Amino acid sequence: MARLVRFRVLDGIAVITLDAPPLNALTTALRAGLWDVFQRIGANDDVEAVVLTASGAMFSAGGDISEFEGEVGQPSLGQLCDAIELCPKPVVAAAFGQALGGGAELLLAAHYRLVAPKTRIGLPEVVLGLVPSAGGTQRLPRLIGPDLALQMMLSSNSVEPDVGKKIGLIDGVVEGDLTSGAVTFARALVAQGKGPRPTRANRSQFTDGRAFAASIASARASLGRNPQHAPDRILDCVEAAALLPFEAGLEFEADAFARCLAHPQSQAFRHVFQAERRIDSALLEREGAKFVPVVPMGKVVVRRLKDRMVAAAEQIVAAGASQADVDAAMVEYGFRRGAFGTQPEPAANSAIQRKIIAALVAEGGLCVDQGAVQRPADVDVLAIHGIGFPRRKGGPMRAAQTEGLLSLRNDMRVWAEDSEVWAVPETLDAAVKVAAGFDAIK
Repeated sequence: MARLVRFRVLDGIAVITLDAPPLNALTTALRAGLWDVFQRIGANDDVEAVVLTASGAMFSAGGDISEFEGEVGQPSLGQLCDAIELCPKPVVAAAFGQALGGGAELLLAAHYRLVAPKTRIGLPEVVLGLVPSAGGTQRLPRLIGPDLALQMMLSSNSVEPDVGKKIGLIDGVVEGDLTSGAVTFARALVAQGKGPRPTRANRSQFTDGRAFAASIASARASLGRNPQHAPDRILDCVEAAALLPFEAGLEFEADAFARCLAHPQSQAFRHVFQAERRIDSALLEREGAKFVPVVPMGKVVVRRLKDRMVAAAEQIVAAGASQADVDAAMVEYGFRRGAFGTQPEPAANSAIQRKIIAALVAEGGLCVDQGAVQRPADVDVLAIHGIGFPRRKGGPMRAAQTEGLLSLRNDMRVWAEDSEVWAVPETLDAAVKVAAGFDAIK
């Protein structure tokens, strides 16, 4: 097995390097290697300070999303961050490229933070319907205050070095060789007698209780009718950072993470995230920060989905609903606009929403049956990026699976007697026979 963590000592300065490029993902194996090195450092009297850096083009893109589905390997990322923060020697994190999610939480756990120019630091877990899981919601507000911490976590935006230095997130920007600069910084700490500086002990941002409470109240009001689950949980965790002892705050965050992980929204977000990266480039391609259906193959599938959706909407109107009813129900569900192109005031109507989803499942399943796409998940991402299906629902195939494929299939058989719009595809018949549903079709 490749060695994922390298370790050397330079005149009393231990240099630890994450060595799993290109992403330096914090897998169980990498965490175990890092844990072992920090245990050795703590017991090594020859080590006076530590520099934590990485190889490749970025510090770390964070945790391995595939590990979220099963039992967490030991040590957890939270345990590792605690070990770094409680290291008896000063730890200097030296980041470059990107330090995202768990990668950013390693920085927060370190005692000092240096970055190379153009480094981006962010906690974007909200885009996966999650809260940070390794103390990010507790350490970040201790460093930069609740307002800025919430802004970072709720927007999922990354912070650049000049901003990071200004707000107190980092201690400096290193021009030239980052590792050499970090070693020099660490030696200066030793010479000046500066030891560890654990973030957990920093309560300077919590001294004004009224101002903190006002910040939380303002953020809660700004969320308003946000339909997402995770932002409220992030807000709760930041509030807990000021109200609870640090260890209790970590437990609060861990509970919030577990609740988010099990929530259908996070399951949907993670499903889409992975599907976007597996889909054939002939169907969908990335343009900057966006994904765009490709001509002709991706666009053809999008057109088929849109035509089926409109046909279903017309059938619903023929049965007695108004066009406004259909569009209002779709907007309430999360579509940007309804099948008839309007954006009326949202109005819940589960019957209309169920028939629209069923029609998309019918066409999506037919696309799989005919080989227009490889898997149901491809239909989901094309529906999201092509017809405005709400991402938080995971696409029509995922949404149907969340609600229950068997009952939907049975309803579709009845509705198909009136219109082929709801004809049951072979893919749906196959999916209802296995516990994994559409996920089994790869």
